[in-house]
Order: sequence, then C-alpha cells, then structure tokens
Amino acid sequence: MTLIMIGVDLVKIERLENKSDHFVRKILSLDEYELYQKTKAKAIFLATRWAIKEALFKADNQHFCFKKINITKKDNVYKFDGFAISVSSEKEYVIAFVQKIGVACHRD
Repeated sequence: MTLIMIGVDLVKIERLENKSDHFVRKILSLDEYELYQKTKAKAIFLATRWAIKEALFKADNQHFCFKKINITKKDNVYKFDGFAISVSSEKEYVIAFVQKIGVACHRD
C-alpha cells in the first residue's frame, strides 16, 4: 500500500509585499535570495517560495527551517528533491500543491 503525503498552501500576494530584508533572509536560501534580489516581482517571488515551503512542511513535517530549503526552477517547473510541486497564481493569490514521491506504507 502506498501512503500519499500531500501539502497545499494558499498565499495572498499582498501579505508578502514590502517585507524587511531580515524577514526575507529567514525564508529564502542563499541561492533563492540571489534570485530574489534580481527580480522586479519581489512579492510574487516571495509568495511563491513561501507557499511551496509551507506545502512541503505540511506534506512532510520534517523541513522546519525554510532557509535550508532551496527551491529551484527550470523550464517553468519548481523542484525540490523527493517532491512533485505544482504552483498556480491568479491575480492576488498563489497556491502550491506538493506531493512527496515514493512513500511506501506496509501493512502486516
């Protein structure tokens, strides 16, 4: 039997507008922070990473320090080892759906 571990998070983008650098550094990994510094859409970038990391936590309960989670993006796909990630945004919201891959549950 396979256990499906999922997490979902919905973020209102405006909640993450104009955040202090101290706050941002608590959430983003060093690589993410470098990308954040280069982007003009800072609130969307931050809201997306926040939603993904919250969803990861809900799916796994093992990733407590957001700063240690490095989310990468290639070909418009977000990645973190061991998880499938789907992100969507619409006007003022970002939603992230995360599924832990390869989790087995054995029954005797």
